[in-house]
Amino acid sequence: MKYKLFNINENNYIQVIPRILISRGINTEILEDWIHAKNPNEKDVWQNLDQIKDLVLIVHDALNQNWDIDIIVDSDADGFTSAAIFINYLTKINKQYVKDHIHYYLHTGKQHGLSDMVDKITAPVVIIPDAGSNDYEEHEQLFKKGTVVGILDHHEAPHFSSSFGVFTVNNQLSKNYQNKNFSGAGITYRFCQAFDAMIGYNFADEFLDLAALGNLSDMMDYRSLETRHIINKGLHNIHNPFFYYMIEKNQFSIDKKGGVNYNSIAWYVTPFINAVVRSGTQEEKLLVFESMLTIKAFDKIESGKRGHKGEFVPRVEEAVRIATNVKSRQNKLTDSSMALLEKKIKDENLLNNSIIICLCNPGDVEANLAGLVANKIQAKYQRPCLVLIKGKIPDKDEYIYAGSARNYSMSEIQNLREICEKTGVVNYATGHEGAFGISISEQQLDTFIEKTNMIYKDVDQEPVYYADYIWSPIEVSKDIILELANMQDFWGQEIPETSIVIKDIILESYEVTLMSPDKNPTIKITLKDGISLIKFKSSEEEYEEWIKPNKILTIIGKPNINEWNGIKNAQILIDDYELREEWVF
Repeated sequence: MKYKLFNINENNYIQVIPRILISRGINTEILEDWIHAKNPNEKDVWQNLDQIKDLVLIVHDALNQNWDIDIIVDSDADGFTSAAIFINYLTKINKQYVKDHIHYYLHTGKQHGLSDMVDKITAPVVIIPDAGSNDYEEHEQLFKKGTVVGILDHHEAPHFSSSFGVFTVNNQLSKNYQNKNFSGAGITYRFCQAFDAMIGYNFADEFLDLAALGNLSDMMDYRSLETRHIINKGLHNIHNPFFYYMIEKNQFSIDKKGGVNYNSIAWYVTPFINAVVRSGTQEEKLLVFESMLTIKAFDKIESGKRGHKGEFVPRVEEAVRIATNVKSRQNKLTDSSMALLEKKIKDENLLNNSIIICLCNPGDVEANLAGLVANKIQAKYQRPCLVLIKGKIPDKDEYIYAGSARNYSMSEIQNLREICEKTGVVNYATGHEGAFGISISEQQLDTFIEKTNMIYKDVDQEPVYYADYIWSPIEVSKDIILELANMQDFWGQEIPETSIVIKDIILESYEVTLMSPDKNPTIKITLKDGISLIKFKSSEEEYEEWIKPNKILTIIGKPNINEWNGIKNAQILIDDYELREEWVF
């Protein structure tokens, strides 16, 4: 088991919370504001977004002239929340207008932007939240139809559209907008702020909860002061019907992660939306999206629950039930795909390569689940993974493999997308550094494997754990463990949870017990000051191995609080360990 100290030694004298946050890359100049989730630059920051004033005036004219507006709902949680913010904001202004003139369209799969939507657009104005910046050909087609295009996006694009009547509000393209780690829901919220300021309303902040959900669901860098501020403020003001009901449904699990925070929502709300997008029917996707709309959420619809035929329930209540069912359905499909690919990995010796490349035929793995499955494989085998599905190029006798790539989070090489691009043989690799879509021609696969193997030949593939403290058993600090365990509100994308290494534990010197051996075998080691090391999912065999003479244990784990009858005890929940035999004098 390899581990390194996360913090630089010079930070050892700093208080616990600042030390941890500085080590994660948070600038000392903004540290106090970041800790308290304050953003002194919040006021009128929307003015730094190019073309936003133009788009506000376009939408304002549409409202005044009763023009129809078509809205494209992008196919992920950020897309759903972005579109919902826009529609809910207009509902606050004029509910009847929304009923009569707003039309929204959901993709049939995991498509993004305008590529599959141009023929459906009939309104004089179309709004694309969380997508559309790169769709230059479609912009031109819509210009020729006389359609005004409004884009509220955060994805990278080479340039603003050159087509007339296209207004692109995008933080990546706006040089004066400093925060590039802000999602489509954040940009849509900024649009609402701009509308408030320019037209004289005060409605935007009612939708901060969806802005928070969109940003954390799209894994925006939590180190950004603006992103931290919006997420924190939104999570303390949850009003959206679907969001509120989903939290209520998963309250027990959320509470175990410290209550409502970045990580708990990312674990117990976002995956249900993503499951519906990936694996739901068109009717199920529409149901969940409409449950985010204040104008639709509490309409009574017939329940589909077994034994409740003829009973009418609020749309949002049915949506939460359906989202739960779809997630369960997706889990079964994912497990089935994992079983197939695990066999493929073994039978085809795929671990002989630096990157696990699973080449699938259509039907082996659902295309919408390729990323989810790739993520599970990288976690299990501790190696970057590509899950690619074979397809034929139309009108050509050529085949490509396309799918999803996921990097191993503890890999020495963090930017897997850049590695794939540098081979020079991929058709595309688009998305985040460690999670992206990829396509490779069949005839280039061998070259791709050879080149990536060369790149990784000197890279140590053994996982490296990063710890904030490395202690011997006598150095363990109860106060620090308790303080670290109370930092749940601080963890998020690029700010990983803290870990502690306790090295060289002579097990014969401490009380080692096996709790609940028949049902949930758990090893507990009691150190000084009542501090416990807890190993879940253990066994009698593992326990017997630990209590043999001359056993020395090193563990890495996460700090936790065990509260009983008002008394708080410090714990470390073991993630991994190394057990060795050594003669103890």
